[in-house]
Amino acid sequence: MKGEWSYWSGAFTPDECAKILEDGLKIESQDASLGVSGMSETTDTSYRRSKTRFIQAGDPNFEWLFDRIWKMGIQVNREWFNFHITNLSYIQLAEYDESYQGEYKKHQDVFWINNDQYHRKLTCLIQLTDPNEYEGGDFEVYDLTQYPDATAIKQQGTAIFIPSFVTHAALPVTKGTRYSLAVWFEGPKWV
Repeated sequence: MKGEWSYWSGAFTPDECAKILEDGLKIESQDASLGVSGMSETTDTSYRRSKTRFIQAGDPNFEWLFDRIWKMGIQVNREWFNFHITNLSYIQLAEYDESYQGEYKKHQDVFWINNDQYHRKLTCLIQLTDPNEYEGGDFEVYDLTQYPDATAIKQQGTAIFIPSFVTHAALPVTKGTRYSLAVWFEGPKWV
């Protein structure tokens, strides 16, 4: 690993962010849960308050998005992390709204004990909302030797990549609504 994070400013234009939201918001939302399919999924609003929608690989409305994110992930992984990643099966569209003070407290994205053949290895978070449209909701990472510029990673269209085992959080949104994408590149289980 060359670093603990990498971000790509302007990975998506404002028009592309609007297109992702236009199509993504047509997908039925659900209250965010903790865990993944096949594991104990729970809704714990003291820990996570948000709405989620899942964009599946193979959806013709989002082929361009999967293609772009996969290519970015491969490049960033090669240049920074060098993890063994093999697949990207879905993308999560997350909504954090002021009406319920949307947040996701400190967590990691790797489910170390699972019944799957894969672990999440590389996490990508893409900021879809213009930061002038909401307050709060900052993305934070913890326990690193160096930290990304908080203003830079909050810009609309920015993609930040972190190892999935890095602890991170989305702070409460106090005004407006923040939308983001969470993407997990998986690979053979860590040993």
